[in-house]
Amino acid sequence: MEFQGFTFSVYRLTLEARERIELTRLNRGITLRGAFGTVFRRLVCHDLKAQCGPSCPLHPSCPYGFIFSPTVPPDAERFRLNRDIPRPFVIKPPLDGDGAYAPGNHLCFDLVVVGRAQDFLPYFIVTFEELGRQGIGIRRGRYKLGSLESLGRDGLWHKVFRHEDRMVTPPAESLTGGVSGEHFDDLSSLTLRFLPPVLLKDGGRWVKPEFGPLIKRLRDRVNALSYFYCGKPMEMDFKDLGEKADKISMIRESLRWTEEKRFSKHRDLQHVLKGFIGEVEFGGDVAPFMPLLRLGEVLHVGKATAFGQGWFKINSPQRAQGTRGYLSG
Repeated sequence: MEFQGFTFSVYRLTLEARERIELTRLNRGITLRGAFGTVFRRLVCHDLKAQCGPSCPLHPSCPYGFIFSPTVPPDAERFRLNRDIPRPFVIKPPLDGDGAYAPGNHLCFDLVVVGRAQDFLPYFIVTFEELGRQGIGIRRGRYKLGSLESLGRDGLWHKVFRHEDRMVTPPAESLTGGVSGEHFDDLSSLTLRFLPPVLLKDGGRWVKPEFGPLIKRLRDRVNALSYFYCGKPMEMDFKDLGEKADKISMIRESLRWTEEKRFSKHRDLQHVLKGFIGEVEFGGDVAPFMPLLRLGEVLHVGKATAFGQGWFKINSPQRAQGTRGYLSG
């Protein structure tokens, strides 16, 4: 299973606090995503009072619409019945510390950007610079965007933007969904650790992250991202993959349910972001699913992925041996 046509970038942003910043939520991606979208829209939208969507005549060419409010194009040959499609980005929030950053401290997080959305890198830089001037978090603590780095195919971080010289050097190559050199032939079990909550739906109901629903939702997510932002769907037997995934058993789990409220200024609504946190161990022939799972580590799975939810890490014998990660290209 390979995804050579699937391209993406992983950027690491380092924010240097000028004032005290407080992000006290369990999932700090909620604050980061909300502020990111609010400032982005203020910078590019011609009518902040209008609803963003197909009714807006500028929506087809609007950067905000493309990144934050994408819709199925009228000429799409697939997914025509979908009311919504995945956003082409994922925020991977910081997980360490208590969410408080004193002046001079650094707040670091990663931003994954898929396919054609990579062309909007200058917008991302301008947005996070402006957000730094406005402030973020409970007390609107201000910061400066110290640097933005891009993960290369060599597994190293390369400078894209530095505050000191304000030079932007776009990455020479995107990462791809190709096989990274890891070998999983003898893999008969693995453990997934969910960091921010994961929320999956199967058969019309919310379920624990058992292997079958997890793989099916991840399969569908990667396929949609590939089709809408990379120009081609995945090539695989979808039914066969799902049937094989249903045969993998959950042999241990230590999951707990958590909920967090979020207020959307754009929609004037309060949302509840919820899901399971913890570990799940699976047993069976998991080797064929590893390329997809490795990509899922980067792209997340389930609901609210743009906020950082559905982020999991794989613990397997191969990973313990220090093999190179999926992002090595």
